[in-house]
Amino acid sequence: MKTGAVVVAAGMSSRMNDFKPMMKIGSITIINRVITTLKQAGVDIVVVITGFQSKMLEKHLSKENIICLYNENYETTEMFDSAKIGLRYLMNKCDKTLFTPADIPLFSVHTVKKLLKSEALLAKPVCENIGGHPLLIDAKLIPSILSYKGCGGLKKALLETEAKLERIEVNDRGTLLDADTQEDFKELLEYHDTQMMHPKIKISLEKEKKF
Repeated sequence: MKTGAVVVAAGMSSRMNDFKPMMKIGSITIINRVITTLKQAGVDIVVVITGFQSKMLEKHLSKENIICLYNENYETTEMFDSAKIGLRYLMNKCDKTLFTPADIPLFSVHTVKKLLKSEALLAKPVCENIGGHPLLIDAKLIPSILSYKGCGGLKKALLETEAKLERIEVNDRGTLLDADTQEDFKELLEYHDTQMMHPKIKISLEKEKKF
């Protein structure tokens, strides 16, 4: 089974007042973290859709062994239009495709693997009874998504496929946290820091004397 992922990073980050994909979480950028997680989970082809600051972003990703596709109409189109660029590219290349905006960087490798193992045509991770990202889309649904011309973006296009949306339960708050505003980003950093803290336990085995 061939797997792919579409990561949309074409927006202008207007609410953040900074270029979100290049902001750092820990030692690497938001976009690098998304790509690294997808690759570690075994995704074969990662496609990043660029727009705003495309040249800088593509240079930043030049060593990542991914595909960058440019949405030349990023200023006047919505995320769904960028998603369709990626889905169209992967339509005949992958059996299953993941979709996520670039500003949701902390979903786990375990979550991605769990989604890819699902037999569902359409699935989303659910944590604390809330749906998050990335979404899983079977290749069979892509022609219907690409042909959708109505309002409501990707969410409505997926409803029009009439595929049952499977809820994949995960213990992963990273699926819910985005970097839409500075407050959101602060919460992301706090969550990241808690995930990086691991307890250390020292054990000694004793009889009359320590081994």
